[in-house]
Amino acid sequence: MHRAINIVFTTLFFLICAGSLFLSTTFFVSEQIAPKWYCAIFCTATLFLAYVIFSFFTKGKMVAMEKSMQPICLIVSALCVIQAAYGILQYAYVASAGNGFRVTGSFDNPAGFAACLCAGFPFLLYFILCEKSWKLYLAIAAGIIVIAAVIFSASRAGIISLTAVGLAVFLYKVKVGVNWKWIAALTLLLALLSGLYFLKKDSADGRLLIWRCSWEMVKDKPLLGHGHGGFKAGYMNYQAKYFEEHPDSEYAMLADNVNRPFNEYVLLLIDYGLAGLLVFLIFGWFLWKSYRRCSRSNHAIHVAVCCLLSVGVFSPFSYPLTYPFVWIMALLSIAVIVYHAKYPVKISSRVLYPVKFFTILAILFFVRATWPRMSNEIRWCKIAHQSLLGKTEQMLPEYERLYPTLSNNELFLYNYAAELNVAGNYSESLQIGKKCEQLWADYDLQMLMADNYEKLLRYSEAEQRYKRAAAMCPVKFMPLYKLAKLHEEQGNIAEAQELAKIIIDKKVKIPSHAVAVIKHEMQQLVEREENRTSATQCEASETPNIKVSRQGEAPEVQPHGSALPP
Repeated sequence: MHRAINIVFTTLFFLICAGSLFLSTTFFVSEQIAPKWYCAIFCTATLFLAYVIFSFFTKGKMVAMEKSMQPICLIVSALCVIQAAYGILQYAYVASAGNGFRVTGSFDNPAGFAACLCAGFPFLLYFILCEKSWKLYLAIAAGIIVIAAVIFSASRAGIISLTAVGLAVFLYKVKVGVNWKWIAALTLLLALLSGLYFLKKDSADGRLLIWRCSWEMVKDKPLLGHGHGGFKAGYMNYQAKYFEEHPDSEYAMLADNVNRPFNEYVLLLIDYGLAGLLVFLIFGWFLWKSYRRCSRSNHAIHVAVCCLLSVGVFSPFSYPLTYPFVWIMALLSIAVIVYHAKYPVKISSRVLYPVKFFTILAILFFVRATWPRMSNEIRWCKIAHQSLLGKTEQMLPEYERLYPTLSNNELFLYNYAAELNVAGNYSESLQIGKKCEQLWADYDLQMLMADNYEKLLRYSEAEQRYKRAAAMCPVKFMPLYKLAKLHEEQGNIAEAQELAKIIIDKKVKIPSHAVAVIKHEMQQLVEREENRTSATQCEASETPNIKVSRQGEAPEVQPHGSALPP
């Protein structure tokens, strides 16, 4: 019985890890992230449901953590090595990567690839610490593959994270003076941070801008924060305000459309304020106390600590918690530490059975609530592809039917508003866009709203939106171009010319055909107006001059250029 249960749990754990690492499908709009999350959610719910149900028929502990740690580490290590090998093949151009990156693995960008490998890498340490046979050398070779893949991905956060884990193992294993170990570790870490900063200086400076604007968000609502999703709903407005106040900022060429602060701790502070940070610190203190109760000779504890360290070091430089595999590894590590702390908690069967029963109901209710959302996201993906094929009018009723379920999904709202705009339903597009704006401050959304206002001949509102979009991303050309065309359409030639000259002189971050066309058209606008002005002046100069006569006399007409009488 126990062996069968172990097989069931091991299989489910394998499906959770494999799905959250590799699953991607075109059934979802977010092809690489959404499938991984839904797989992790449903497989984890199934695992807990099976555990609770089996616990009714068994006595004592069904699965001992000590016995299950080795297969868990084996599964995580093997899957990470496969993922790393996939990334190395992409680096060698044997396999293709997406979104313009060289190495992404089965993710949408190098950050997710590196974050998951860094979270899984410490589980290889279990075999390095425990084994003395050929398995040790196999684990070392696997570790080298994972490290190489992270380096090839060019993820600075990943390199720093793996370095931190290596330093932790160094401080634990090397038998030298504590002071010398700390000095060597800190020197290496600082040198690495400096080198990686200059490796991609513009990108690093861009994050400094994000953190600077994020600090303004924290100052506005320091105690409770802006609420769940607060960063996404407000950050770009703060960035626009910064550039409105600092039009000549050195960060102007580095600013872009931002959805994440590239720092999980800053995100926590913005969304939940000091109250959320306090809860996090209390939980960290509890975890530290639990670690202190554990035996230092238990290698599972070292694996768990290194995993949490890896995620913790990765978090200030990126967004690892966007990916379900990182959550699974972190929660597993927390469970290992708390389990081995062996707190003296005893629950009577009279309390335990109702708890198990309500746990089953809670899991079933959660699955029942999540399933329709997943189904609707799949349906949304289908109708979005149909709209791209030119069937926008036919798909609008489908969007309307999905709206009640997906009205809290900002990407769906933006897509719905964009399709309404394409269909010419500008007023309805504005309504959906304003709903989206409550959840998502975004450059593209501002451009869409501006176009709606322009089509409705509400020029003042359109102008405000174009200006806001230009302030959000000063490096972009399209908002200023649209604004210049708007002024030209209204007959405000002086304003159009002024904007055209700004566009002509504007620095280009990434040369493209679209930017070249915009600059050429603005050059033509300036030349056209200059020629028109010159022609007007010439016509005026060729008109006969009228000499004002003395009172009572008729005016005297003189051709231009003739001598006036003395």
